[in-house]
Amino acid sequence: MVQSSETLRKNLLDDLSHALQGRIELPGFPDIAMRLNMALREENLSIKDIVTLINSEPALVSRLMNLANSAALNTSNVKISDLKTAVARLGFNMVWSSVSSFAMIEMQKQQWLKPVRPWLAEIWLSSNDTAAICYVLARKIRIVSPDEALTIGLFHRLGNLWLVAYAQKQDIDLQANPAWDQIVTEWQPTIGAKIVRKWGLPDHVAECIEQQDSLAELNADQGSPYVKLLSAAKLYNTVRDQQGTEQAAAAAAVLQETNLWGHSFLALVADCHDDIESMRQSIS
Repeated sequence: MVQSSETLRKNLLDDLSHALQGRIELPGFPDIAMRLNMALREENLSIKDIVTLINSEPALVSRLMNLANSAALNTSNVKISDLKTAVARLGFNMVWSSVSSFAMIEMQKQQWLKPVRPWLAEIWLSSNDTAAICYVLARKIRIVSPDEALTIGLFHRLGNLWLVAYAQKQDIDLQANPAWDQIVTEWQPTIGAKIVRKWGLPDHVAECIEQQDSLAELNADQGSPYVKLLSAAKLYNTVRDQQGTEQAAAAAAVLQETNLWGHSFLALVADCHDDIESMRQSIS
């Protein structure tokens, strides 16, 4: 007997509710990212300690060197050739964000996740695009920390990552399950917030991830500046990625009326287009 869409949705919700009562782990997330996260929470941490940890992963060393020398971050146009100087230039928050982006790439390479690689790749690219907008606009306006804005942009779909990995473990066919997209929309912000809280990130980062759809839900007057920035950046990517759909049209209408810190969001993005593209390439 073929189950109805509502029955499938209810069964999936029941399974998710049970799974989320336990410990929230992100299966497949590389160990280097978690070890670095733990190290960055320690007091009296030195650049030397971070360099020692990063040196255990040659591909990560190369990634951080390229980022530190990228046009987006090397504003002095002085090339550097050692990891210690690269870490000092980037700062711990930027290093952690870059390592997390690296971890998302590595996660896609794991064999058990091969069937869902298209979903993982889309999440990673979308996260990078959103993070680039958040970082560049935060740096231009100087109301919020660019590094934290970058982190929030990169992590805003962690809940989606968890759900895709969960679906693969439970043998859920993402394409065939009509309830899947709605489940992701409803659950991923809450799950993402749970994950970053477990990782020890500040409460306002978790709250921002939890409220990432505030503009789409017409709650523009609610939330912190970080929330408004993330929500607008996410909507902007919705317009770009889903052109011609009702969802894209609705997002475009909201963005036309969206102002951040007294500036039109769309005007800011247009003015910073080249910087956003440069940053997107740097972190991807």
